[in-house]
Amino acid sequence: MLKEIVLKADVLSSGISKGTPVFLNSETICKDNKISKKDSQKEIVKFEKAIKKSTKQILEIKKSLANDSLSITFDILNTHLEILNDPIIVNEVICKIKEENKCIYTILKDIISDYKSKIKDPFFKAKVLDIEDVFKRIMTNIGAIKIDILKKMKSKSILISNEIIPSDIFESDDTHISAFISSSTSYESHSAIIARSKNIPFLTNVDIEKLKSLDFKDMIVDAKLGKVIINPSIKTFETYELLVKNTKDTLPKIKLKKNINIFANVSNQKEIEKLKSKNISGIGLLRTELLFFNNKKLPTIDEQFSVYKKIAKNLENQICIIRLFDLGGDKNFYNLDTSNNFFGSRGAEFLLKNPNILKDQITAIIKASALGNFQILIPFVKDLSEIRQIKKIALDIQARLKIPSNIKIGSMIETPIAALMADQIAHEVDFLSIGTNDLSRYTFASENISSKRLHLGMIKLFKMIIQAAKDFEKPLYLCGEILASKSILNKFIELGLSNFSVGLKQTDIFK
Repeated sequence: MLKEIVLKADVLSSGISKGTPVFLNSETICKDNKISKKDSQKEIVKFEKAIKKSTKQILEIKKSLANDSLSITFDILNTHLEILNDPIIVNEVICKIKEENKCIYTILKDIISDYKSKIKDPFFKAKVLDIEDVFKRIMTNIGAIKIDILKKMKSKSILISNEIIPSDIFESDDTHISAFISSSTSYESHSAIIARSKNIPFLTNVDIEKLKSLDFKDMIVDAKLGKVIINPSIKTFETYELLVKNTKDTLPKIKLKKNINIFANVSNQKEIEKLKSKNISGIGLLRTELLFFNNKKLPTIDEQFSVYKKIAKNLENQICIIRLFDLGGDKNFYNLDTSNNFFGSRGAEFLLKNPNILKDQITAIIKASALGNFQILIPFVKDLSEIRQIKKIALDIQARLKIPSNIKIGSMIETPIAALMADQIAHEVDFLSIGTNDLSRYTFASENISSKRLHLGMIKLFKMIIQAAKDFEKPLYLCGEILASKSILNKFIELGLSNFSVGLKQTDIFK
């Protein structure tokens, strides 16, 4: 019988988990080698192709993770896209290939090594980790390194590596990961933030080489007390089994006051099937650009109508707020925005530049409105003219179809300019919907926004929007994972909000 061993560790994400250890190793295929001046141009072409391939992969990952209601995943992937398109970083690599006559693998490795040796500030050190993560993806795409274990992991795997980076998480099936263990990861790192967001236990400051030398099959990760238990005894195993069961049975619920409505954010077709089992008032946000992410192109009118029909059947006349395709900018899922700009034209602006996409979707919604209580939500509004143009298009389509429909049209308030114009927007539409994730992100110009408290500046913006809705007697909804915090939810209720839309999984925490 193998002896039980306990190793101490630091906690990055709290929780308890058991599983089979999986060591993440990358196999280096490319050698550090010099190249001729003649071959340097070939290396540059390889590098540029790898950037395009990496960009495409990240956009695909964004699509596949889009049903994750946590904005941190999008923020990290957007940072990676910015790095891939950063002319300073790209030019530095190209210049070094030309000047030093070295292969891409060596150049990227040297640049990261140089950054790490020179940069000591914690904030910029975190940025270096992002660059290293992107470089690792590029090296994989040029065939310099090979990592194939991530997609082959079985259920209840404990991922172990010297450094866990976001791409390791994005490339794996997180339903198969029960915990992370690393030798050196900071609490503020993106991978630690993702782990906390997904409630995956994460321990660091563990001697990975020592772990590799031990003979074991199973382990328990106690990320509450900071322990890795190798070869747990029957007694230890039973103790932790009971502890995990009791933890699940006593998960805190948020008790709601009367007249408070909880709606669901729906992002994929699997979630549609689960609607009947949830105690919700309807769908507060149907992310239509994500419903069809397995498609290589945007869905036809008939394909959209089919999904809306299914929703109507499952909701039984409850409200379903359909957000028009929120595409473009950092949500360029179908590669339709050719501006190559992080901001680009997104939401309402993108739809008006692509009228066929807009008209097809509105047509499908109006056809489906005869079957259910559907409402249209205009995304990423930045100007009143966008609302007026889309309303006119909807009226024209309704007249052409000769379908009697009093379908309501609302506006997302998710940009600072929309918040400042909330009173004028409220006058134009039937309802308002606050998107807390983007509104906070663009107001702070930051990815790192506290989910535990509301900033005074944000409270001012929220008060303006709430007052505008009251003045024009328009329903107001609020969407975002920030609502999982009881204190923040109560603060919004104090401010006068009563309609909240959260991820489908989060609806279970309310009673």
